[in-house]
Amino acid sequence: MQTPKKMSFAQNVDKTEAKGEHKFYFSFSEKYIKDKVVLDLGSWTGPYAVLIYNLAKEITAVDAEEKALKVLKNELPRVKCVEALSHKLPFDQKFDVVTFWDVIEHIPIGYELATIQEINRVTNKNGYLFLATVQKNFWSDLLDPAYWLAGHRHYSDEQLVGMLEDSGYKVEEITHVGSFISSFYALSFYFFKHILRMKMPVMPYFEKMMEDDIASPGYIQVAIRAKKIS
Repeated sequence: MQTPKKMSFAQNVDKTEAKGEHKFYFSFSEKYIKDKVVLDLGSWTGPYAVLIYNLAKEITAVDAEEKALKVLKNELPRVKCVEALSHKLPFDQKFDVVTFWDVIEHIPIGYELATIQEINRVTNKNGYLFLATVQKNFWSDLLDPAYWLAGHRHYSDEQLVGMLEDSGYKVEEITHVGSFISSFYALSFYFFKHILRMKMPVMPYFEKMMEDDIASPGYIQVAIRAKKIS
């Protein structure tokens, strides 16, 4: 494997904001987070961290983007922020829960298993890993322009479960959420960003529809809870 390069997404980032998918991730993980030591891996500016800020005992945010971490730290001062790559974490075993939301598809290809093994290394005995990514199937592939144009990776249940089991985890829950509303929202985002080259306008009604959609059974996202057993 080649040495991975940091991927830069930090442009015009100035605030922490939880979207519909992060609210779903919160509901999916909430009862396992309370009073726990949490690693939010691939934290970005903290859209998930802001939701667990007063719930977790301690939060460490890791991201490869220095600018994103500065935004997070400015808004969530009690979060410990660490700039690092996902497959090479500067910690010893210490975390009760690790969250890995919408990150695995962005790390360099070939480093997925190494990253999950590294997560296992820094997780306490009987600790949990929460993971979400784009589900691989006909509709999610077809309706994601980044899949066709930019190599945006999607993963099947079998791929994810295989990597988790090979890394010492037992998968306890798998759920699939999001449908055509979420797909249309993503297409709109890409249209404004890459075609019009402007920020997508705020559309509260549409965003509420997307928020409800991403929390409902569907085909877009797969979310997993896995327990460390070895």
